[in-house]
Amino acid sequence: MGRDPKHNYKSRCIYHITIGKASACPVFSQIGGLPEQPLVIRSRLGEIIESQILNFPNLCPFLQPLQYVIMPDHIHFILFARDYLPRVLGRYIGMMKVKCGQLIKAEFPTLQNIFTPDFHDRYLRPNHRLSSIIEYIQQNPYRLLIRRVNPDFFRRINNIEIQGCLWQAYGNLQLLDNPFKAPVIIHRSDSAGLLADKQRRWKHLAENGGVLVSPFISPAEKAIRSQCEEAAGKIILISNIPFSERGKPAAHDFNFCSKGSLLILAPMSPLPACRSTFLYLNSVAESISIPH
Repeated sequence: MGRDPKHNYKSRCIYHITIGKASACPVFSQIGGLPEQPLVIRSRLGEIIESQILNFPNLCPFLQPLQYVIMPDHIHFILFARDYLPRVLGRYIGMMKVKCGQLIKAEFPTLQNIFTPDFHDRYLRPNHRLSSIIEYIQQNPYRLLIRRVNPDFFRRINNIEIQGCLWQAYGNLQLLDNPFKAPVIIHRSDSAGLLADKQRRWKHLAENGGVLVSPFISPAEKAIRSQCEEAAGKIILISNIPFSERGKPAAHDFNFCSKGSLLILAPMSPLPACRSTFLYLNSVAESISIPH
């Protein structure tokens, strides 16, 4: 997966890194306890991985781990590049993965792959709050237990308040808590350069665990949604039509809801399909995307 081509990965910055577990590799941890008091029990693999997250300052003295969590099938950690790096960030992530592999295979010689081939990165922009990213990582075990304890969590829920109005929701409500969200809004007045820059940022966000938020009205916006789905990205879709009394989303949307990659928000009463409504839905998308 390509990094953001317009970002300097040697620069002083804070990064949120996610690395997945290879499918055949044993779990990195077990998550137990109750949602209000999750318990993360790291496996031996998880213990080795933790040691190498904490070892980043030895790989480069400018790299400081700020927060991490070892989940069963992936890891999250925040790295603070406190000064200009001698090498691009990806080289240090690669070194960490190689060292983990060496240490793990020394104890488990038959293990082949530990991690997925690449990693996801999201860097903090001025509108992001570090405290929100830290909280998001800390609450990973909580969100996993909530999904286990409440199988209906990814079902229809009424009376979600947004911008002072009540909405219906169907899908993964946890997408609202993701601190990396961006509204997908394309204006007819957008220059080719501006549109290309927007598409670049949306592509990077979708490929790296962020959430695209939009009513996806225009053909160009619908194309962005399709690209996001192809990249296994996450979407909050804002509709102007309420859910029917017993109805579920259409098969395409229902499939993505069941995977946890889609949340559909619908008004309690229908909104007319007109320009003022579409402008309002865009404003809702922008409001949802503001980090809290």
